[in-house]
Amino acid sequence: MTSPEDPEQRIADLEAQLAEARAQQFAGTYRASGPAPGGSLADAPRRIPLGFVLAELLPFRWWYLFAMFMVAIPPIIVWIIHPQWLAPAAVLALVLVYGLQFRAARTRLALLKWGRVAQVVDSDVRSRATYYGGTTYSNVWLPQAHGWTVTRQLWSGPSTTTVVRYTLDGYRGELKVKGREYDDGVILADARHPGRALCVSSFPYDLDRDDSGNWTGRLRPRLVIGMMVWVLIAAAWLGGALWISTGLAARMLAEDNAIRLTPGATTRLSDSGPHTVYCNDGHLVISGGATPVTVNGHCASLEVAGIDADVTVDSADVITLNGIDNHVTFHSGSPKIVQDGIDNTAVRG
Repeated sequence: MTSPEDPEQRIADLEAQLAEARAQQFAGTYRASGPAPGGSLADAPRRIPLGFVLAELLPFRWWYLFAMFMVAIPPIIVWIIHPQWLAPAAVLALVLVYGLQFRAARTRLALLKWGRVAQVVDSDVRSRATYYGGTTYSNVWLPQAHGWTVTRQLWSGPSTTTVVRYTLDGYRGELKVKGREYDDGVILADARHPGRALCVSSFPYDLDRDDSGNWTGRLRPRLVIGMMVWVLIAAAWLGGALWISTGLAARMLAEDNAIRLTPGATTRLSDSGPHTVYCNDGHLVISGGATPVTVNGHCASLEVAGIDADVTVDSADVITLNGIDNHVTFHSGSPKIVQDGIDNTAVRG
């Protein structure tokens, strides 16, 4: 008497059957429609189309965006305290992203130039994830190769690792294909180093060929859109980091939140700083906690109270110093200075 089947294994089997049925459906459609565009592959070395190079230089990957998010958001308190560190961190993050990108791109570009079609001997599923372990996908664009043609459709199911065994000029190699289960996709192996191989589903662009067997270099519209989006993201990433690191962001925020006095009016400032004030010949009173304060324009009178205030003003007729250890720097004029506190200073600077 056999024991009941494990529910987890049953779910995995059903998912595998569903994935296999879908793969057979698309494979049947592909075979019924005839051969893939282009004929046999031209002899190596082949020219690499500029479009393929640009696709490698402008990669849109969701996990690249996640890496940028992790650099920008979790340590946000660091960027608030030390904004000048953000630009170097942003550049370093982009360098790391492109380091990983170029590592994979080098293999793809080498196969475009030197690759030959390997003979697939057999393949078998090495592992398949379940909902209780491993990676499962839900409505994710995953590629699957059928010959030279690669279908890219929304797919839900477990991640599968397939080991594909191939031969090229007497060399026997193995290749792991992850994501959807391997069907019958073309395997390209480097004629110089046959151990370097990829399935055509590992290329972000379609490997269509012209009548001479060379790559056409055509890019899918969705891929082109992704490349343009990546340009905007990279520009915004670096531009935003420089905007914050150079202090432009802080100055713009200060300008937007600046206090503008009505001519002749009296305004008391007590909220915690920093503050930017346009005096407009008004009367400004700065009390404890509102520091530092930058006062633009001319004040009829400026009174500073509290403790450890730091105030910079363009000019004022009268500067009154109350409280303890307050410091005022004025840029021009010869104001009347009224001292009524302890260790207060008012100097031209």
